[in-house]
Amino acid sequence: MAPATGAAAGSLVVAGAAGAALSAAAAVAFVNWKVAAAAAVSPAVPAVPAVAVVPAVPAVPAVPGVAAVVLEGAGARQPVTVTLAAPAGWGINLAQQGDTIFASWFTYDLTGKAWWLVMSASKTAPGTFAGTLFQATGPPFDAAPFPPIGSTGGASGTAVGSGTLTFSDADNGSFAYTVNGISQTKSITRETFGILPACRSATQSSLALATNYQDLWWGAPAGSAAGWGINLVHEGDTIVATWFTYDLDRSPMWLVVTANKTAPATYSGQLYRATRGPPFNSIPFPALATAGGAQGSNVGTATFDFVDGNTGTFTYTVNGVTQTKAITREIFTPPGTTCQ
Repeated sequence: MAPATGAAAGSLVVAGAAGAALSAAAAVAFVNWKVAAAAAVSPAVPAVPAVAVVPAVPAVPAVPGVAAVVLEGAGARQPVTVTLAAPAGWGINLAQQGDTIFASWFTYDLTGKAWWLVMSASKTAPGTFAGTLFQATGPPFDAAPFPPIGSTGGASGTAVGSGTLTFSDADNGSFAYTVNGISQTKSITRETFGILPACRSATQSSLALATNYQDLWWGAPAGSAAGWGINLVHEGDTIVATWFTYDLDRSPMWLVVTANKTAPATYSGQLYRATRGPPFNSIPFPALATAGGAQGSNVGTATFDFVDGNTGTFTYTVNGVTQTKAITREIFTPPGTTCQ
């Protein structure tokens, strides 16, 4: 399936959205958002029976060490990223460039299986951004080479609804969505795990010179493996990364790592995979480590090595499979964003 005419590099024409294009890896990791309070989730439709039917999986422990959700979307720190939202177990990564926010939502489908959706949201009013939500399938994470969007075997997406992000200030807002006919609104707030960097519009030279690696990264050269992405949220000497990719059966899969600095420009940590959790429309949404809460398992390790602010490698081991991917920042609205 070929990219839409005029679409950004790596964009994907998706089923169910005539003429719409989706940048499958365009999520710039920048600051954390999480649900503000369980009471703030207001359904616009009657409760769905499947909401409370996902039991805990006894053999799989709650994901430790991933209490931070990383997002950044409004205010001076423009980009956003999310991991397992603490304490809820879900999160939304917001990457803002210009008047567009690319959102990556990490959650669980109605059966409780880990699931991610993406949205390119355009500014519709001050502090308000809206767009179409898509789910995707694609090549297994270990495919080598990884066929890019538009090529045989590449990722494809389907529209499942719409989303609107509304910000009351730089740290608080709401996420209203309709997914497969289910409409809800969640209050969200920025979550941090360290000193927040200041972010601004980049230049070509500032990208390479940056020593804070917060951004959305994808396979290098840019566009050569379009269809997956990894959000890096960099605060102090820690990077929290959220990797959205695909399982061996081409279904959506997301993984997270809290990577600490181990040497100059090198960050490493344990890699966790979210496996099951409460369906996205659960009210209330059970917290991590509680009955019915989100669960995951340690599947390996991840290491990031940076040559400069725009060039690096992502080395990982997932269930015994070890690979290294060359990575670069994804600029979906030039000139991009840098943080310091």
